[in-house]
Amino acid sequence: MARAYSRAKIVAILAVILVLILADHIQSPTFAFNSGHGNVDTALMQRDDTACAPCGAPCPSTRK
Repeated sequence: MARAYSRAKIVAILAVILVLILADHIQSPTFAFNSGHGNVDTALMQRDDTACAPCGAPCPSTRK
């Protein structure tokens, strides 16, 4: 009885599916937003270089 599949065909089909999923993921707006390229200001872009805290919060002494 001959096998209905070969290991090479299964690996090739799974590789093609993986490439299609990755291409779809990289083209998604969510991926662009999470990468900082979604044309939206993120917290990391809005950081104040003079802030005391790493998150960009102002120092208690400079608050008004």
